[in-house]
Amino acid sequence: MPSLHRIRVALALAAVAAAGCQDYNFNPVGQCLIQPGSRRVTLSDISSADVLFVVDDSGSMGGEQAKLATNFNSFITSLDGANDARAAAGLEPIDFHIAVTTTSVFLNLPTTQTCRSDCPGAAGALVCCTSGNTPALQPRACTPGVTTCPAGTTCGVGCNGLKGANYCCDQTNGTFPPGSITEVVPCGRENGACGTFERHYRSTGCTPGVAVNEWPFPRGDFVSWTNISSANPRVLHFDKELYLTGRNRQGFTDTQLIDFFRGSGPLGGNIAVGTCGSGQEQALQAARLAIQKALAGQQKDTYARASDGGGNPVPTWTPPTRTASSNADWLVPGARSKLVLVFVGDEDDCSSPEDPSAGVVLSGAPGADSCTTDSGPGGPNKQFSVASVADYVMGLGRPVGVAFIASFVGPGSSSSCSGDSCVAQTCCQPDCPTAGTCGTTVSPTWCGGQGPGTRLLAAASEFRSRGADVVVGSVCDPRFDLLLDQIAEIVKPPSGLTLPSRPAESDITVLRIASPSGLTRKVCGRPLPPRTTPANYTLAEAQATGADWWFTATADPGVPVALSQFVYINPQGSCIANPGETYSADYIGRLPEGGCLSDAQCGAILGPGANGWTCYVPGPGGTCEPDGVGTPGTCLCGNRSKNCP
Repeated sequence: MPSLHRIRVALALAAVAAAGCQDYNFNPVGQCLIQPGSRRVTLSDISSADVLFVVDDSGSMGGEQAKLATNFNSFITSLDGANDARAAAGLEPIDFHIAVTTTSVFLNLPTTQTCRSDCPGAAGALVCCTSGNTPALQPRACTPGVTTCPAGTTCGVGCNGLKGANYCCDQTNGTFPPGSITEVVPCGRENGACGTFERHYRSTGCTPGVAVNEWPFPRGDFVSWTNISSANPRVLHFDKELYLTGRNRQGFTDTQLIDFFRGSGPLGGNIAVGTCGSGQEQALQAARLAIQKALAGQQKDTYARASDGGGNPVPTWTPPTRTASSNADWLVPGARSKLVLVFVGDEDDCSSPEDPSAGVVLSGAPGADSCTTDSGPGGPNKQFSVASVADYVMGLGRPVGVAFIASFVGPGSSSSCSGDSCVAQTCCQPDCPTAGTCGTTVSPTWCGGQGPGTRLLAAASEFRSRGADVVVGSVCDPRFDLLLDQIAEIVKPPSGLTLPSRPAESDITVLRIASPSGLTRKVCGRPLPPRTTPANYTLAEAQATGADWWFTATADPGVPVALSQFVYINPQGSCIANPGETYSADYIGRLPEGGCLSDAQCGAILGPGANGWTCYVPGPGGTCEPDGVGTPGTCLCGNRSKNCP
């Protein structure tokens, strides 16, 4: 029987570091091993990231969009700095591709109609019917050259209030002649209340931003600022060519790309999506639609992916029809890149089916509206489940990062929070123009979150449980720079490894880089210890020493500490992995002082293994004591069926 002593355990960790945007998780191998021996996992060779900002464009979001624009430099500077460090180390730069869409999919407003199968003239079909037994009617959607339109109308995109989508109307002036509105409104939930759909912007009394009056909501399409003669690109490509030649493949400079996002002078920014959008925010569904359209080749850009022979951008934008014809090179099917979704809004998600009765009909005040009550106790539960959206995204087979900047509060703060401290409640901006008016309209701004981000916080948990990198923060935070820095960290390569347990000794036995073939390419140097005279290094001073790595207090880049679970890889050192390579860290894990008290305690400290752990305490006759008896034991690799026959 094993004696009561500290077992030396080698826990091998592996990750693709400095290889661009990749899986980014330093996970235990999944099996605990008694020394000697180690196992390593080679993660996928991924060197790019596709980033999508999903921004609330409802009426209360002007201030938050401005904060995103103002602090965007922090996001790009962090990513640029990572590429500069890679270039200085002779490594290939990563690339990242940024697109923007909004939370506007549709707006389903209340009516007095009901979804019925007995409405006269509907031939038994489920349609929205008025209290006077008259089917509700709508303009006829059409396909040019296929649909037969009512007399006096033709199929086209010029109908008043419905521009940019094909409907039957008088295309010379956009009007609907008498008798031309003939289409019944189908519905999917019998006896349910019917709403009426709005799928187009109404730019009155709001800030248009990227919106154009009477033209469609994005519904997952990528957006960009436009005017009558020009347009920003819809995907901002910070690609390898940008860092090697000063211009990306399209011919744009770094400065131009930043200005396209945030706006500069007379140019509007893509992130300034405006405040004319749907008050029925569907952040999760908009992201899913954007991804589906990208994978189907339906996302279009206003510039060709490559410049002309002279390095000049090639527009593919037709202003009168507001069409773009170049395929947006974002989340290319079959490509291996990390997908990063960034949700920004001051109200909760309300993603539901696009059906007048089966979907949520929006009514009530923010925070207590039908979206909130729908998923509450006894609600009809019309919304798409948060789990179904997480399943779809994680099912793409790509590494995923997700960030939620929404109406959350933290302990002792109603304006800011981060990570697991965040609670879904209505937050309050600290710079509210009028004291005590949080959550109410104060022209021209709002003073905080409009409704708790309950579904969005649940989505954060769902994604985290599936292995995604997750950032959570408050939309009421006075500044977004720190949150954007955190988001940049899940886009770029990690700066180090997070060990599943605290080492027992000050040095890792071996920190090495393995080639894709599995052979050790390089054994890294010893860790840099903290300096005591003079005071400890600054981060820049520590980097300048050229040391390969050191322990840090947290997972973020920091100054050396004597011992921790966090290993920082110095970008100015010589311990830099290339695409497809892995880091392996073998060390002696620290067991509980005085011995373990339960199997779960061993797993919590040493890391979960595929075969588990046994807190071993010898009992009478050489058997194991029951788990948690209160007698200190030692952690043995393997579960009780293995260690306690």
